[in-house]
Amino acid sequence: MNPKERGELEALLAAPERVEVHGSDRVWRAHLVGAVMAAAALSFGDAHAGPEPADLPVAAAAVESEAPFEASVAAAMRRAGAQQIATATRSTKVSAFPFAYSATLSGPELGRQVERFVSRSPGLLPPVNGGTDRTGAYIAAIAPQIAAPHAWAYASKSPDRTGCVILVSDHDVPEFRSLMKTAGIDAETAAAFVLAHEAAHCAQYSEGIAALRDVALTGKVRPERVQSNLLDVRFERLLMIRAPSEKLMEMSVERKRSSERYADGFSVLSMLARGALTMKQLEGIASWRAETISKDGHGTSEFLLHLRDAVVADPKVLATMRSPAEPGFDAQAVAAFLKPQWKAFEMRELEAEVWQLDRKSRPVPDRSSKVAPMTTSAQRFTDQERTALELMLQAPEAVKIHGTDLTWQKALGQVTSPAQPKPSLRDAIRFASAPPADEPPADAPRGG
Repeated sequence: MNPKERGELEALLAAPERVEVHGSDRVWRAHLVGAVMAAAALSFGDAHAGPEPADLPVAAAAVESEAPFEASVAAAMRRAGAQQIATATRSTKVSAFPFAYSATLSGPELGRQVERFVSRSPGLLPPVNGGTDRTGAYIAAIAPQIAAPHAWAYASKSPDRTGCVILVSDHDVPEFRSLMKTAGIDAETAAAFVLAHEAAHCAQYSEGIAALRDVALTGKVRPERVQSNLLDVRFERLLMIRAPSEKLMEMSVERKRSSERYADGFSVLSMLARGALTMKQLEGIASWRAETISKDGHGTSEFLLHLRDAVVADPKVLATMRSPAEPGFDAQAVAAFLKPQWKAFEMRELEAEVWQLDRKSRPVPDRSSKVAPMTTSAQRFTDQERTALELMLQAPEAVKIHGTDLTWQKALGQVTSPAQPKPSLRDAIRFASAPPADEPPADAPRGG
């Protein structure tokens, strides 16, 4: 396309009344509409080709084609596959929108830009309380307070829909220059990492916020939220122990760190799959995160190295994540690999924390007793003796343990009262979500 033709097309698309694409080849139509959207600097928008929807994102926002910064952000979002990443969910449908703005704007000027953004984003979902005007007011309030890109996810009036706005300002972020230097990547790769990271927040936050919405409105979490496998392990643990809704609604440093790990993991895996990142650069990103942990509390370095080891151990997994279509990776395939890795990593971490707390709370054994502490090899029973002991312990009238050695008493207590097998995570969650036997069944979850 020569400059004259491009200028005519841009003039046409500055305020189009209607754009129609006809043809029987759906793939061709989808690519052509994508090209038109790119030329118009549209991102995350409603796209239709002929009488039926094209294979393009369902939701999002239009930005002014004459604004260079908005256009560059939209292009960077497409290269990073932000729309595909943000919508890689299971129990919720995410409407994701980028909001690009100048860091120099404030007050009425920023308010007017937010108003234009809201009015030109017809698919922007209203929050669970209020309308889109409240969405705009919140965006205008947080925009001056942030420097780096920031994903704001929120619950909508529909229980299966969530909104997510990724705020991107032209503010200079010194940490990103440090990222480029430490990881050995250029500015475009750094931008792709950061934007993919925020888009992954949209997906993970979406399921978590939907679960909190369930708790606020119905007092319990719908099972499909748990089945999404996008709830962090600490939240699931609170569900298992039937924690009160106030506890579930609390945010913690651990849960933030968990979400940051998922976001970083999705970002690097998607970039590895499409060949935009090398293993050495991944290690550089991990080093950068280790250096900045005291500043932002991400704590993702060890998890990124864990993912590196998992991919190196089975290089075929990257092949399953690749896609011949843009943006070069299959977001659902990336999520399918990432989620069990993320859960297993954090489960081991949680188990280690619980073990440490249990160890600290154990009483110090009294070594003054002459009775030797009981161990698993201290006494061996014959088959006849073991059978007699089991019969005696099936329904004992009373078991009394005497002695000053607490370790011996505890060990003997475990023999006389063997611990019951721990339920599996699935059984525990099922038990947590089911009403007690003596309570009537709860009403079906209600919408907002």
